Amino acid sequence: MPRASLYSTSRSGQRHLDRRLIRPKIERVGAVAFRLLDVCCLRCPSRQNAPLPKRFGPPGLENMEIDTRFPTRLNTVADAPELFRSALVESLPSAEPVRLLVHAPAFTSCDQKSPATVLAVTNHGWLVASEIEEGGVTVEKSDFGNTLFLELTSIFLFGQLRICFAAVSTSYAATMRFETVEDESYREAIDLILAGIDPALAGVAANNQGEASIFQAWPTKIRNEAQRFSPKGQRFLAAIQWPAIFGNSTPQLVPHGALLITERALVAISEEKDSSTEPALEVLSGRENFGGIITFVPRVRLVDFHVGHQEGFDVLALELHTPHGGKKLEIKFPSADERAVSKAMEQMLLR
Repeated sequence: MPRASLYSTSRSGQRHLDRRLIRPKIERVGAVAFRLLDVCCLRCPSRQNAPLPKRFGPPGLENMEIDTRFPTRLNTVADAPELFRSALVESLPSAEPVRLLVHAPAFTSCDQKSPATVLAVTNHGWLVASEIEEGGVTVEKSDFGNTLFLELTSIFLFGQLRICFAAVSTSYAATMRFETVEDESYREAIDLILAGIDPALAGVAANNQGEASIFQAWPTKIRNEAQRFSPKGQRFLAAIQWPAIFGNSTPQLVPHGALLITERALVAISEEKDSSTEPALEVLSGRENFGGIITFVPRVRLVDFHVGHQEGFDVLALELHTPHGGKKLEIKFPSADERAVSKAMEQMLLR
């Protein structure tokens, strides 16, 4: 989509910069600059004197600091804000250790307010506690056996993790939104949950020369994400990337993306553009950012697939099931790759 012009034309036909159009963009760039400056301050050793973090927990007990703007990895349930603490104690098995505990504060992005959340991952499942307007907490949880797939969205400074699961013959999704400045804990949560669903996915990162050659000719953004999220220790059945596909009247039919199919998992990468992001914002971040959605599907949840044909592209429909329900997941890709995708999926089902 073309960007709006910053110029206006006078009655004499001369074009000049319109201050009314420039000012909102300057304000937007400035706001992001301050957010990035905050990040630098948070990572600086001298941040110890900053008033941002708050302490939670019973008086007299030493516990960790909770950041009021970015996600924080908690050591124990006692470190969670008081609002969440009782719900976590009631919902988590008392005898089961918590392998990962992450608190994300409430924040507003594009005029949308996201509630504070706490994600907990145990040896047998996961739990998401979310703040509600009435001042209480709602809890969604599932064991690994009924978890269908995961979806990570990362667009500039906005992040979202969706965990899709089944219960009573229906599919649901627990959602956490957070600032992507500190998203390492959520990436770790994805690895833990996938390994809980299928222990074969608990691969150890290693130097894989074959994998490096597969992605070598790919565009930088997609290559980086593919190398970052490809299942470790798995043999590739197919690795396909494609540019964005547009129709005759220029609407985008298929976003720039990639599909990674291994013996035990499928990873789909779809680039998404944030229309509110200006070019100057990427310059401020200091690196070329990928914005998009990464979907993780364990092989053990796949019972069947179908490739459908539409004008200009194909659709890979995945039938996913657990003992308590299922869901259909669709992935768009170029028609030219239909044979490679179908062959890889057939091999995957035989495993």
